[in-house]
Amino acid sequence: HLGSLVSLAGTAIMFLFVSDSPGKTHDPQNPIRPSLIAPVRIESSWLRRAMRLTSVVRSVFITNVFPAIRSVLKSGTFWIVAIAHTGGSMVRSSDRILGTYFRDTSFGTLSENRAGGLAVFLSFGILIGLAVGGNTFTRLNPRSRKRMVSRMYMLAIAACYLLAFLAIPKVRWLLGSPGIVLILQVMAVLAAGFGVAVQCYHIPGLVSMTFGHNKGLYAAYTDGIAYGLGSVVWRIVGNAVKEGNPQGGGWAYGWAAVALILVLCAVLMVEFMEHYFVFRTNRDRPRGGYETIIFV
Repeated sequence: HLGSLVSLAGTAIMFLFVSDSPGKTHDPQNPIRPSLIAPVRIESSWLRRAMRLTSVVRSVFITNVFPAIRSVLKSGTFWIVAIAHTGGSMVRSSDRILGTYFRDTSFGTLSENRAGGLAVFLSFGILIGLAVGGNTFTRLNPRSRKRMVSRMYMLAIAACYLLAFLAIPKVRWLLGSPGIVLILQVMAVLAAGFGVAVQCYHIPGLVSMTFGHNKGLYAAYTDGIAYGLGSVVWRIVGNAVKEGNPQGGGWAYGWAAVALILVLCAVLMVEFMEHYFVFRTNRDRPRGGYETIIFV
């Protein structure tokens, strides 16, 4: 019920406050012109109609789809952002495994249903990050944006390492209470969601503006590459959890691997922001390089 209400609220916000520019309604233009469809409709034979329709589909792909795909895939900016986007996408998609993590590290005190429901705190963290961090991000200059993203990445990385730390059986025994462990884990999940909110939603959106009418294709392919690379890492994480015994510390290896990937992606994203956003408006390149080194 709560998820349905959140979806309804999001749809209402999009309907009420998001609209096309008056001069660019329906941009990009529909590639299937009425003049292409007309010959198909007048054909009486189903075989000729199928041949005409095949010709129309081929024409659309050759003149519209393939050039757009080629334009996006040839862009170095696309590949940098897509690879850097992998870390945030992994955290964002971790809600699918958080329920299992909570159950395996609870010493049997959590049921499957309750553990699965706790994964919603990741979405709450992202929502808070967009509401607070996103609003702040839009008011900052490029260099301040870079510093803000660096701090948010550090928060997300620390949260992932905390989740790994809390998966170690000795640590959970020292804390003495499954309830305390669960509270700390939920707080870490909230922090991880908050820490990747701006990187996952704002930065790809800002970069997509430079792709013109291919921005929708760019956004889809960015997510596709990020999730594709993330799936490989999740496979490694799954093996690490299995080999290390989920109840006996296997999740510590898994979350440590996620944190490591997030570190690498964070460095790439921060350095990209230095070149793409900061360096265009401020030629103080050595200072930006020192900031990246300090962040690493």
